[in-house]
Amino acid sequence: MSKIFNLFPNQIVGHDVPLHLKLGTEFLVLLVTLMAFLSVLSAAGIVGLGHMTHSWTSGLENSVTIEVPQQSSNEESVNRLILSLKKIDGVSKVERLGQKKMQEMLDPWLGGITGLWEDLPLPALITVTLSERDEGKIDKIGETVRRVLPDATMDAHEEWLGDLVKLANSLRFVSLAIFCLMMLVTAVVVAGAVRSRMAIHHRELELLHIMGASDSYITWQFVRYIMIQSLKGVVFGIVLGGLTIGVLGVVSRNGSDLLPHIDFDLVEMAVFAAVPLILIAIAVWAARITALRVLREMP
Repeated sequence: MSKIFNLFPNQIVGHDVPLHLKLGTEFLVLLVTLMAFLSVLSAAGIVGLGHMTHSWTSGLENSVTIEVPQQSSNEESVNRLILSLKKIDGVSKVERLGQKKMQEMLDPWLGGITGLWEDLPLPALITVTLSERDEGKIDKIGETVRRVLPDATMDAHEEWLGDLVKLANSLRFVSLAIFCLMMLVTAVVVAGAVRSRMAIHHRELELLHIMGASDSYITWQFVRYIMIQSLKGVVFGIVLGGLTIGVLGVVSRNGSDLLPHIDFDLVEMAVFAAVPLILIAIAVWAARITALRVLREMP
């Protein structure tokens, strides 16, 4: 483990305080690695859930389903309704769901019982596809359905869409909360590491004060140390997170039903690139604030 963490040796940057000679450095790098890994997964969850929301709602948001009861579903009335719907501005497609398609949809629920379809009272289903979802167009479709076939019912999938969006937004909020928690934990870990280092090197700090070193100069020693250790942890965490996301992507592309097929665009890749910058910035900020606070408390 020590050989891996020494890929970025501390000796390349000198310290007036021998911070790299004390134990605990590898533990700090390990914690930052874990924070970076979890942060990458949380960011991937936030972005991925956006894709899933679009995938879930894309098939419903621009469509309306009309159900015509069997007693009213004679060919003449259904065809008249279809022709009337096609005349509505904004309607791009009107299609009647055939019996074969309905049979394929219901077979898993009915167990493929033969001879059942002749006696089963199936309604006529009509799907209307809109060029874009608009409440005015949906109201116009509803008026047309009530005028041509009063017994027919229309479903604009508003309840389904609302529930799906709420679920996706809740999951994205949880992912964002986990991401923020990782940032907070990183700040707490770095602050604790700086305090422990300053307690270990208390005598050296007093000597630097006697020699005339300012608080900002001493603080920079710890900020530089934390920056190097954080860079190590972030690199390892990003690599592990990238490999994990890559494996999940390969699994999703190979036809897994458990994972959605997700491709990240340039903007979303920029979000992942910002994760290490945010982590390092928080680590540096926490180190600076903690070091200055401890030095001001010293006599």
